[in-house]
Amino acid sequence: MHVFRKEKKFVLSARRNSFASWVQFFLPLIVLVTIFLGAYYVVTRYQLARPSLKNVYDDWENRQYLAVYEATSSILAKRPLDGTVLALHGFASYYLSIEQTDSSASQDLLQETISSLRNAWYRVSERDKSQISYILGKAYYQRGFYYADLSMKYLDYAAASHILYDDLDEFRGLTAALLGDYEKSNSAFISALAKKPSDLLLFALSKNYIATKEYEKARQYLLETIRITNDDLLVMRCRYELGILFLTESKIDEARIEFESMLEKDPNSADAHYGLGVIYESLGDLIKARAEWRKTIKSNPIHVEARNKLNM
Repeated sequence: MHVFRKEKKFVLSARRNSFASWVQFFLPLIVLVTIFLGAYYVVTRYQLARPSLKNVYDDWENRQYLAVYEATSSILAKRPLDGTVLALHGFASYYLSIEQTDSSASQDLLQETISSLRNAWYRVSERDKSQISYILGKAYYQRGFYYADLSMKYLDYAAASHILYDDLDEFRGLTAALLGDYEKSNSAFISALAKKPSDLLLFALSKNYIATKEYEKARQYLLETIRITNDDLLVMRCRYELGILFLTESKIDEARIEFESMLEKDPNSADAHYGLGVIYESLGDLIKARAEWRKTIKSNPIHVEARNKLNM
């Protein structure tokens, strides 16, 4: 009996050992399979949730800038140092900034453009830097005078790449004018005009020549702008500049013709009334001069020159 118990005990012990061996063999395998399936599920969900770069390029080609902006934002949350995605995000931010009617929102997007493109600059090939510099230069120009030197730096880099961009010369001309480099500005504007004539480019050239006191050239470009433009507001600006030029040269009658021509188009033109006031001032008739300047302030309460004349 005692022996039987021992044998029985031996038999039960053997079963337990067999079960323990089975558990020891299969448990790690089950754990590994579970981890693998969990990881596969997570990766699959991530891949499905993350936009593909192909879709981003498709949206870019279709000028869906908001879609590009949102998709690249999502990708950058996972891959913040991806140079290609940073560049696309910067490009989309720039074009969205142009569409904004809220100046504050536009400036925020421009700042995002600059930040993204400067980060992308160090993470892309030399070949890709041309387009980055082109957009970066325009973004800095849009930020205003205090960024003009940086704008010029990147616009010149884009120009040196010899890749054609429709408005590159125009932006180089505008930026150089901000910096007071009128020779460089004129050269860029003339190059832009040769590719695509524009009334605004002609007007910009006339302003440069006024700044450098080359009045005859300025007058020619102002008259040519008036001849080709269909923009009534631009015509008014040209006639005002012509009137001021004639006053500078003491050609009172010619100046009066320009200002009165403006009033025929718009009887409430603040600039025209201001110009007539300057004419009366030069003739010594301060009563009529001040009357014209008051009309100027009535039409445009923040007209700086008229307020200075009236000591307001």
